Amino acid sequence: MKLRKKFKDLRILCVGDIILDTYSKGEITRISPEAPIPVLRLDEESNTIGGCGNVARNICSAGGMCHLISVIGSDEEAKILKNLLKDFKKLSFDLIVESSRCTTKKKRYVSGNQQILRVDKENVSQISGKTNQKILEKFNQLIKKCEVVVISDYNKGVLNRNLISNIIKISKQNNKIIIVDPKRKDFSIYSNADIITPNFKELLQATNFPEDSENSDKLVEKLSKTIARKYSFSNVITTRSSKGMTVMSKNKSVNLSSEAKEVFDVSGAGDTVVAYLSVELSRGKKIIHAAKIANSAASVAVGKFGTASVKRQEIKKKFEVEDKVSSLIKAKQLLKDFDDKIIGFTNGCFDLVHTGHIEFLKQARSQCDILILGLNSDSSVQKLKGKNRPIVPQNERATILENLNFVDLIIIFYELTPIKLIESLKPDIIFKGKDYKISDVVGSESIKKWNGKVKLVPLIKGNSTSNIVKRIKDGS
Repeated sequence: MKLRKKFKDLRILCVGDIILDTYSKGEITRISPEAPIPVLRLDEESNTIGGCGNVARNICSAGGMCHLISVIGSDEEAKILKNLLKDFKKLSFDLIVESSRCTTKKKRYVSGNQQILRVDKENVSQISGKTNQKILEKFNQLIKKCEVVVISDYNKGVLNRNLISNIIKISKQNNKIIIVDPKRKDFSIYSNADIITPNFKELLQATNFPEDSENSDKLVEKLSKTIARKYSFSNVITTRSSKGMTVMSKNKSVNLSSEAKEVFDVSGAGDTVVAYLSVELSRGKKIIHAAKIANSAASVAVGKFGTASVKRQEIKKKFEVEDKVSSLIKAKQLLKDFDDKIIGFTNGCFDLVHTGHIEFLKQARSQCDILILGLNSDSSVQKLKGKNRPIVPQNERATILENLNFVDLIIIFYELTPIKLIESLKPDIIFKGKDYKISDVVGSESIKKWNGKVKLVPLIKGNSTSNIVKRIKDGS
């Protein structure tokens, strides 16, 4: 398991089409006498950053630092975008001016959180060769300073086959992770990217499947494998609206359910997914775990109106690790990000895991946010229980326990007591069975130093490994 990097070190390079999103909000109270159309009484107008700019600001909200490269015109929209970008401390940018084109703008007319009309101002013709070269020069200057490269393609003319091919080639040469958010039917233009993030409709278009095809796990998995094989993508992450997302990695698929409670607006939700993926991967997270965080962030994004950024604190924080069996050093590092959570601790041999163990752990976990289990090693079990114990070796015991969803972290310890773990981890609660007196619980005095407490959990009568062993020997 890779340890997380500090947020200040997370640099992401984002290249793509920047868009000015404008919202004209008001109320519709009547139909026009001039034509059978509604009349919007304008109350307010606002501007925000869209396209690859929305990816960039979500990267900053996720805790990363982003450098944005895009193309703008020489117009009022360009000035507005520059001023908006300056508001983000962790965001730097190079906006290359091509005076022959206009800055892309999407103006939405809204009444009661319902879009009634969108007007687009854009020039989707390809950028000039000179502008193309300027982008590559900037990219080459910055590539060594970043962890992840994001290609945010809105198909508005900034990205072309030659430019995308060069960006991917240079990124590969510098061992950078490449994430592509596609917007065109021909995925060959993105060949060799590490990760591509189509939505379900884009996946169907890229594989020439009918757009009314059922959004099923089986179909998404099949089509993901098809494009991965055809275009040499290492990972395919398909966003599927109310059905969450499907992650296809190394020919294996994982389906993540949507966490959204209400959906107000899907605008920019894909940008949020890409942003959080890039930040989590730059922290050393594996693809599945990065996708889980991105999925949670997207569920927040769709609950907001318009192209909105999602802050880390808005995501329901879940303690999920790639490997529950950990060393003390790694455990302490992992817990640094969860200092606002209630940390529980228990310990034991857990030889021949039985219903008594299960019920005890379940009750303990219900009273804390993260439950750490100190597991006696084989040598310490033998010293405590006798030379014929344990029956199940420590690695097998750990494997059984890590598959219980109410155990968050397991640390195997070799001492006779877990006092070293307790004093190092400083849990909020130590859990033991009610067959103990609080004063006899290891760590009961130490935990007072940081205002923690000991809780005794009721046990199922007669359930113990010793009793099970005795019954087996007696043949009963």
